[in-house]
Amino acid sequence: MAMAEMIAREPAAAAGARYDLAVIGGGIHGAALALEAARRGLRPLLLERGDFGEGTSANSLGILHGGLRYLQRLDLKRFRDSVGERRWWFRHFPPLVDPLPCLMPLYGEGLRRPEAFRAAFLLDRWLARDRNRGVPDDRHLPAGRLLDPAATAEHFPAVERDGLRGGALWYDGAMASPQRLLMELLLWATRCGGRALNQMEVVDLLVSGGRVSGLVAIDRLTGDRLAFEAPVVVNCAGPAARRLAARFDRDIPALFRPVLAFNLFLACRRPMTATVALTPPSGGRSYFLRPWQDGLLVGTEYAPWNDLPSGDPRRPQPSEGQITRLLTAINRAAPALRLRRDDVARVFAGLLPGIRDGSEALATRDILWDHAAHGGPAGLFSLSGIKFTTARLTAERLLRMICRRQGRSLPPYRDEGPPAMRPRRSPADFARLVSERPDAAAAYIEGIIRAESVVHFEDLVLRRLDWPVASPTDVAHVYHLYRSLTEHGRTLCRDRVV
Repeated sequence: MAMAEMIAREPAAAAGARYDLAVIGGGIHGAALALEAARRGLRPLLLERGDFGEGTSANSLGILHGGLRYLQRLDLKRFRDSVGERRWWFRHFPPLVDPLPCLMPLYGEGLRRPEAFRAAFLLDRWLARDRNRGVPDDRHLPAGRLLDPAATAEHFPAVERDGLRGGALWYDGAMASPQRLLMELLLWATRCGGRALNQMEVVDLLVSGGRVSGLVAIDRLTGDRLAFEAPVVVNCAGPAARRLAARFDRDIPALFRPVLAFNLFLACRRPMTATVALTPPSGGRSYFLRPWQDGLLVGTEYAPWNDLPSGDPRRPQPSEGQITRLLTAINRAAPALRLRRDDVARVFAGLLPGIRDGSEALATRDILWDHAAHGGPAGLFSLSGIKFTTARLTAERLLRMICRRQGRSLPPYRDEGPPAMRPRRSPADFARLVSERPDAAAAYIEGIIRAESVVHFEDLVLRRLDWPVASPTDVAHVYHLYRSLTEHGRTLCRDRVV
């Protein structure tokens, strides 16, 4: 059932239809589930309390990992899953995903030594030999290889040379914008017959005779209370998943024990030809330094959520001490970098599922929870996913579980692939358009507002324009055009300036 390629925010009209499943949560896992269902001829409804992808999904480091680290502990299944899903992104969204060279300096300790990576690369060549199958030629990923110390220093001049034995160079995927990819998933889902509504807060589950019959949501813009019919409801609410499960059934601690994850955008340039993975001299986790836009994206650091001064799960932020510790750890690994607190232009933070309360250790497995199998309402499911890269595969597995519970097999795909994607425009491209063709720039902004359910000015700048970091001048240009579109300023957007 093909529909217009737009995300129309029409809550009253949506409430008059019946759906095969309702998805709560518009992060990457909710969007992937809506897409998987719609592509298979089902009719999904997705409801998001805020804006699509405004939480953890919008704060990713932007790397589509192929699972090389899983080879270190011979977790071959997760490795193959990661390789296959990274390939899926390259095949379906080549304009939005680029090959990303990654370099790790090697000093001879533990698994981070040349001999260990030589074995890992041999396994990777064999087990990921289909990494480029169906991928456009200009997006092919070369096999990983070892570098000598001199070549390592050429790629990363700030490398600490004392004890350096070489480097490991491999290739993963780089998202131009995680938010843009998520919106493309939703546009694809709506073209296949799905529906997605933002600013809709789910407040109640409808149950009849022990079976789910739908849910109730409040339109946060109008205050209207609307009921939606669906025999299946899937809780993909991320940090709110455990709270919703407790409201609709019972507390399920395994669903989400929050861990803060944050990345820093530094408005400074450092010479490097690859994303660099650094490990502090004392050991522990590796941090990635990714050249991005006009600066450096650094992360990811994790911390127990309970230790933070703010308990708001929708706007999590690290403390100043945590930011300082991350910069200190990286400077200890490569003192020549000289990263400073004043370089930090923006913090990207979100919450991920951990293994226990009060810990910074992340969960290592997705949770697919069939509430009926544990005495809860039939037709209620909860999902706690752990990786952006494998969100589609996780959605497929959950959809298979749902179909099995209904006594049928998973329907095959019925669509022909993603719709044409909106051309990417950098802030510089847009500034030229504003100065040379202001009417065309206004039409460009108006088209985004109409097609992608923009409610707030923040939605437009941070999650529709592919500009996770924009200058005040660029934002001012957009806001001027936004205000000039008076019809949309009154009816489609709420004027909240960031």
